[in-house]
Amino acid sequence: MTTSAPRVLVLTQEFDPTVDPVVTTLAERGAEVVRADLSYFPRRMTVTTSDFGTTRRTLRLRDRDGDGVREIDLDRLSSVWYRRPTGFDFGPDMAEPEKQFARREAMQGVGGVLRATNCLWVNRPDVDAVGELKPYQLELAKRLGLRVPRTLLTNDPAELAALLADADRPIAYKAFTGGVIHYPGAFPAGLLTTVVGEEIHEHLDRVGHTMCMFQEYVDKAYEVRLTVMGNTYFPVTIESQERDTTRVDWRGESAEMPYGPYRPLPEEVVKKTQALLTELGAVYAALDFIVTPAGEYVFLEVNPMGQFMWMQHDMDLPLGDHLADLLMKGGPFARGEVTQVGY
Repeated sequence: MTTSAPRVLVLTQEFDPTVDPVVTTLAERGAEVVRADLSYFPRRMTVTTSDFGTTRRTLRLRDRDGDGVREIDLDRLSSVWYRRPTGFDFGPDMAEPEKQFARREAMQGVGGVLRATNCLWVNRPDVDAVGELKPYQLELAKRLGLRVPRTLLTNDPAELAALLADADRPIAYKAFTGGVIHYPGAFPAGLLTTVVGEEIHEHLDRVGHTMCMFQEYVDKAYEVRLTVMGNTYFPVTIESQERDTTRVDWRGESAEMPYGPYRPLPEEVVKKTQALLTELGAVYAALDFIVTPAGEYVFLEVNPMGQFMWMQHDMDLPLGDHLADLLMKGGPFARGEVTQVGY
């Protein structure tokens, strides 16, 4: 942490419209911002840590034309925003066996040096990796007292057949990873959460191809997309039951989202959410809840790197400003009293 201007390292891919407004805000507020992608390593990025002579940890970035070099003292960072960087790029001349070795070495070396940086991370990549494990999220949420849908996780077709035979509720299939499939030469296609029909019995064998998640379908009054930045909560109501396209999965709406009025989270839900994020070690997260007709909150999932800029545009919420505040303040971070922001 510096006593002068905060220094923020943003690790993300070159095209990331979520990052651009936040970087602009940081610069306007006097922060020194360094934006880089891990694909710059090793050809445009060098990482060095040394105990010989003066102890130092540095990251150097070369301009595309190779003329300019920028050096970052990793010990002077206030914070790191780990958004969505792409992987290391070893160039076309290295053979694949050597690339595999170099990639493993880079994961250990670069990952280890960055992990040792003593500053605020939003979020550390190891935190994101654990936080994205949906079965782990569900078990944590249950242990902390949140209601979650009854869930079957399996790659055994017989297990699903037995569930369908005895189910007292409709059953929905949900992908663990957001369901994006990218076929060559086509736009990425997403698998939305789907209530399974009778046709599932003809395709039970497909369950055997990989791990699958099936959940009881929970009746909804509306849904809540909660964005958490530090101890600031932005709960946004989605009236998903107003349209057929959003009734099962609100991501099915590609036009105007059916937002509802601001409804702050009940204190008990806030308390349990804080406990969940403490367990996960997440500073930033986007969470999804169902609210039943009886008013009960049902936890669906945590997205440690969930998008938020679409809500800033749609709802005029100051999400980018609050994230900039968090990054400029730096660490250490501790969960504490929550402020809920309405609209």
